[in-house]
Amino acid sequence: HLPTDSIKQLNHKMTSYKTRQSSYGDPTGCMQGTRVKVLEDLDAWASNANSSKVYWMVGMAGIGKSTIAHTFCENLEGKNILGGSFFASRASEKTRNARLIIPVISHALARASPRIKVEVVKAIEDDPTLAEPAYININEQFKRLIYDPVRTTAGAVDKVVVIDAVDECDNLEVVASFIKLVLEWSSKIPFKIFLTSRDEYRIRNAFRSTRDSIRELFYLHNIEKDVVKNDILKYLETSLARIKDDDSEEWPLSSELSGLVARSGTLFIYAATAVRYITDGRENYKSRLSAMVIPGQKSISKFETDIDSLYVHIMGEVCERKESHEVDLMRNLLSTIIFLRTPLPMEAIISLSLETNARSYLSQLSSVIHLPNQPGAVVAPFHASFPDFITNPHRCSPKRCPLFPSLVASEGHELIALKCLKLLNQSLKYNICEVPEELTLSRRDRANSPENVGKISQALKYSCIYWAAHLAEVKVFDAVLVDPLHVFLHEHLLHWIECLSILGELQTGIKSFGGIVTVLSAFGLHDLQLLVDDARRCLQMNFEAVKKHCMEIYESALVWIPKNSLIRKTYIADVSRVPKVILGLSDSWGSAELIVQNGSLVTSVAFSQDGSRVVSGSKDKTVRIWNDGSRIVSGSLDQTVRIWNVTTGEVEAERKGYTSFVMSVAFSEDGSRVVSGSHDKTVRIWNVMTGGVAELKGHTSFVVPVAFSQDGSRVVSGSGDGTVRIWNVTTGEVEAELKGHTSYVESVAFSQDGSRVVSGSNDKTVRIWNVTTGKVEAEMKGHTKVVRSVAFSQDGSRVVSGSFDKTVRIWNATTGKVEAELKGHTLAVRSVAFSEDGSHVFSSSNDKTVRIWNLTTGNFQSIPTSDIAWPRGGGKTTTLGEFRIFHPFSMNSFIQLSDNGHWIISNLRDCWIPSQYCDFYCFSTWGSRICLGYSSGNVVIFDVAAAL
Repeated sequence: HLPTDSIKQLNHKMTSYKTRQSSYGDPTGCMQGTRVKVLEDLDAWASNANSSKVYWMVGMAGIGKSTIAHTFCENLEGKNILGGSFFASRASEKTRNARLIIPVISHALARASPRIKVEVVKAIEDDPTLAEPAYININEQFKRLIYDPVRTTAGAVDKVVVIDAVDECDNLEVVASFIKLVLEWSSKIPFKIFLTSRDEYRIRNAFRSTRDSIRELFYLHNIEKDVVKNDILKYLETSLARIKDDDSEEWPLSSELSGLVARSGTLFIYAATAVRYITDGRENYKSRLSAMVIPGQKSISKFETDIDSLYVHIMGEVCERKESHEVDLMRNLLSTIIFLRTPLPMEAIISLSLETNARSYLSQLSSVIHLPNQPGAVVAPFHASFPDFITNPHRCSPKRCPLFPSLVASEGHELIALKCLKLLNQSLKYNICEVPEELTLSRRDRANSPENVGKISQALKYSCIYWAAHLAEVKVFDAVLVDPLHVFLHEHLLHWIECLSILGELQTGIKSFGGIVTVLSAFGLHDLQLLVDDARRCLQMNFEAVKKHCMEIYESALVWIPKNSLIRKTYIADVSRVPKVILGLSDSWGSAELIVQNGSLVTSVAFSQDGSRVVSGSKDKTVRIWNDGSRIVSGSLDQTVRIWNVTTGEVEAERKGYTSFVMSVAFSEDGSRVVSGSHDKTVRIWNVMTGGVAELKGHTSFVVPVAFSQDGSRVVSGSGDGTVRIWNVTTGEVEAELKGHTSYVESVAFSQDGSRVVSGSNDKTVRIWNVTTGKVEAEMKGHTKVVRSVAFSQDGSRVVSGSFDKTVRIWNATTGKVEAELKGHTLAVRSVAFSEDGSHVFSSSNDKTVRIWNLTTGNFQSIPTSDIAWPRGGGKTTTLGEFRIFHPFSMNSFIQLSDNGHWIISNLRDCWIPSQYCDFYCFSTWGSRICLGYSSGNVVIFDVAAAL
C-alpha cells in the first residue's frame, strides 16, 4: 500500500506535463494517409522485442519530426505501451530545461505502474532533491529515479518512451550526458526510447559513443522526395478543400496545388503555414493562394529561403493599408510574444500589454501565431522557424520586408521590462493575499499556501519572476525606464520579495539582484544601485526566514539589518508592529557578504578559476563548494558529499562514499571536477556534472593537500607519509612519486605552466619540484614551525608560504632565497595566495583575520572574521524543530529559542535571528527582553514585545 501523502509528494515534486504538450501552438499529429511508411516502420520497431533499444530520428527544422512524434505517441497509447514523453521547446523555460527530462519521464513511468511508483516515491523520500531540476548529478538521478525503480518490472520490453526535439533544450551538454546514460543502461532497462532532433554535433557525438547494435538511426530528410511530396499534396488537397465556397467548383486548381507543393519542397511546416494563411483570408482565400504560387515553379532547396519567402509575404499583407501606429502596436504585441521567457495565455498578455484589443490585432497573425480559445491556453508561435525569421536582421531585412523589418531583441526586452514594472507598481502591496493579522506561525505558513498562490494573477506572477531578466537584456538604456524603476525600488521592493516568497521563487530574487545592479551601474543610476545591493544583502541575511514565511521580510528582515542601511531607511517607516533591537545593532554592513553554516572546523579552501565558487573541506568528512550565486558542495559525518545552493542553504545533490574526514579540496580550471584528499589515505576526483568518482590509491598515510594542474590533466597530492604524488587524471595512474620531506606534507600547488610543484611540510621546509624529472629544484628553509600553505605567483617567479610560526614569507622560485618576511598575524597562518598581478598577497589566520599585504610597501589591510557556534539542548518539539524554554517572564508569557539558534518563539511574537547573531556565548532574559552576549565582547538586547 502506498501512503496518500507519498503520492502527493510524488505529484508535487515531479513536474508533470500533458503527454504531448508543445509550447509552439497546439500539438497535432499526421493527417491520416500521410507519413504511412515512417509510422509503419516505427510501429514495427516498437513491437519487435529484438529491435534496438534506442531509436534516433534526425531531420532538419520544419520537416515534420514533432508531428510524427505526436502521432507515434497516439499509436503507442492506443496499444497501451506509451511509457512517457517529453516534448522539448525553446519557447518555454520548463520545456527547454534538459534537467527536467529525467524527472518527467520518471513521473510518467510511475503513473503507468504501481510497482514503479512505490520505488520512485521511496527514492524521493530518501532524498527529496532527486526530483528537482537543479539536481546536478544526472548519473545518480537516472539510476535512482529510472533504473532502480524499473528493475522491479524486469521482463519483456513493453513500453516506449518518446523524447522529441532534444536539440531545443538549453543545455546540450546535459542532453549529451543523458543520451550516453541511456545508451549505457539501455540493455538493463525494460523499455525503449525514441528521440528526435536536428543533426546537432553534440547529440551526434553522444550517439557515436556506443556500438551500432544498441541504437537505430533514421534520417527523415533521406526519405524519397516523391513520397514526401505525395504526402504534402494529400495534406494540401484535404485541408484546402474544406474552405471552398462551392463543392462543385474546381478549387484549388491543379496548377496551383502543384506550385504550392513545389514551394513546400520537403518542408511540412511550409505547407501547414500556407494552409493557415490561405484559410485566414476568409473571402480572399482564392486570391491569397494565387498570389503565392507561379504554376510550374521549382522548389528552392534552401530552407531559410523557402520558408522566409512565405513569412515575408504574410507580414507584408498583414501590414498593408495600416496606419503606422497600428503597425507599431502589432510590433509591440509580437515582440511581447516572441521575447517572453515563457509563453502566457491571452488574458495575461492583455494585462501585461494593457491592450484590450490585443486578440483582434493578433488574429491577423493567426497563420504564424497560435491563438487558442480555451482559457489559460498559451499564445505562442506555431513553429520555431518563425521567431528565428522575425528576429534575424538579414532574413527579415528592411529591404525584403519594408513594412515589418526584424524585431530587435534588446528593444523587445526593454518593452517587456517596462510593462512588467508598470504592472508591479500598479498591483503590488503589503500583505498582497490579505492574510489575517495574527501573531502565530500559522498565519505566515498560510501566506505561502497554494491557495494564496492562486490569488496572484498570471501576468503578475510573470512580472515578479522575469522583469529583472528582461531588464538585464537591455543594451541601450532608455530614460522611459527611470521613473518606473524609481517607484518600484523605493515603494515596492519589499512587496516584490513578499510576492516571490509566496510563489516559491525567492531564489529568483537573489539571482536577479546581480543583474539589476549591473544594469543600474552601467546606466549611471548609482543611488538605485546602492539600494538594490542593500536589499540583496538583507535578503541573503534573512533568506531562510523569508522563504518559509513571506511576511518575515517586514517583521524580521528589517529588524536585524544595520541601522544605516539604505533599505532600512527607505522602508522602516512604512512597516508597523515589528520587534526592535534596542542595543547592539551594527551601524553598517560588515565585509562578510554571506555566512553559511558549516558546523565543523574548516581545513581547506580554494577558489574556482573564475572566482565565482569556493570549495572547502572540513573535519566532519565534508567537501563544500561555496558559490557566490549558485552552488555549494558539502559532505558530512555520514560520509557524503553534498551540493548546496549558496543563497538558500538547500541541498541540491549528494555523493556518498567517503570513509573518513576530508583534509583538502580543489577545483579543476574549468570547474567541472573537484579533487579531495582524505584521512582514509585516498585521493578522489569527482565529476561535478555526472557525479562519477575516481578513487586514487597509493599513499600509505592520510592525504592532506591536493591540487589540479592548470590544464586539468594532472593532480598533485601530499600525504602524512612525507611524499608528494603526481596523478594522471585520465588514467588514475601515478606519474611521479616525489620523496624528500622528512615529515607530513601540508600544502602543494602547481606552477601556472604545470612544469613545477611547490610543497610545504611539517618539517618546516618549502620545496620546489620538477614534474618531469621528479627532482628537487630548490629547498627553502627559514620557517620555525609547520608550513601550512604555499602558492606560486602567476608568472612562476615567486613562491609564498604561510606557517604556524605566524609569518608569511616570499621566496625567489629560482634561487630559493627569501625575499620578504611578513609579520603581523598573532596566531598560525593557515592559507596564502598571490593576487593575479603578483603585487599583493592574501593570508588567513587562526587569529580570525584575513590580511591583504602590499608587497611594494609591506603594509597590510586586516579584515576580521568570526566563528559560528550553535546553542544545543533539549526542548519542545514544534513544526519548526526543537525549542528550548529560556525564561517564563509571567504566568502567561514565555520565551523559547530554537535548537539551531535561529528562532525566538513566544506567545507574544515569533522572531527570526540571522546567522550573524546566533553565535552568542551567554544570554539573559528580563520580561519580554533578551540580552545576548558574544565572545567578541558585543551585546545585543532584543525586545520581542517592542512592537505591540
